[in-house]
Amino acid sequence: MIDLIVRKTPPAGLRPALRASLEAVMAHFEVPDREVTVVLVGDRTIRTLKREHWGEDAVTDVLSFPTWEPGDPFVPPHLGDIVISLDTAQRQADARGHSLTREVALLASHGLTHLVGNDHPHADGLGFEEGAQGPEWEVFHAAWRAAQSALPAETLPGTAAPDAALPDGA
Repeated sequence: MIDLIVRKTPPAGLRPALRASLEAVMAHFEVPDREVTVVLVGDRTIRTLKREHWGEDAVTDVLSFPTWEPGDPFVPPHLGDIVISLDTAQRQADARGHSLTREVALLASHGLTHLVGNDHPHADGLGFEEGAQGPEWEVFHAAWRAAQSALPAETLPGTAAPDAALPDGA
């Protein structure tokens, strides 16, 4: 089950596409019976969360808050929370030439990959890019392929319609 909390209103069509893509990733990781909370926010909110939890005063695109430790034999019903900044996601979508819906689905698949216990190398300015190379990235690429399989055709490269402007907010 996916609990979607909207603190910043997304464009029409994003919510069902996000749910469908995340359900596909949950099936990919064999946790379709678990729960995940996705919170859509603005830059102010995600910056505050990053400062409070990571000690970094900067905006980011996605944060994951797992509710269990990898290796623990008991996987709880709720895997954790994924927080996505729609402001940052929109800037990234514009820079990459695709829709906000596609970018949010990419970020959600990345966040869920962290929630199920996977990590990747970290470096200043390193964010998830579809072209990131190396074996440590393959689990993220596989999750993204699963997410893409559930996205509507209009969110895929070359068919993306522009998303509506986001309303002001947190």
